[in-house]
Amino acid sequence: MPHPDQPFTNEEEEEDLLDEEGENLLDWATTTVVYAVGYIRILADAIESGDADLQVDPVAWENTLNAVEGVMADQLRGHLHGPTPITVEDVERVQRLRSLGSAALSGGERSSEFCPLAIRCMESMFGQDWKHAAREAASCARALNQEFHPRSGT
Repeated sequence: MPHPDQPFTNEEEEEDLLDEEGENLLDWATTTVVYAVGYIRILADAIESGDADLQVDPVAWENTLNAVEGVMADQLRGHLHGPTPITVEDVERVQRLRSLGSAALSGGERSSEFCPLAIRCMESMFGQDWKHAAREAASCARALNQEFHPRSGT
């Protein structure tokens, strides 16, 4: 390592940049999973209780669930490591959940398959501590949803 007053060589700069890129990817992936679990929890609770307002913006749902599918695919390829091992079946479940959630959010069917599938998806992302993680994530997702997709009159 050079003296602190000496400039980095190109190789050292590249190593620092790769480390920073890796950290940024990990931060993004973690945030993505947190918001995905939050939206899943919010939507599952609303569907289960029969609420007319499903409390999740459809665009936020699509974007977040698409992103989490990418994070899970990166875990499958070994580019990322999460709190639980991810399988192809886990990714397929999230894809199915995204589809069911999108249908419900567009005014279509609220499938009875959604809530049990939501639980399986949250378990695959957080393991046994999914209930605690989902509560915390739902709070974050509600705040984000309100900031970017405010409801009139609320």
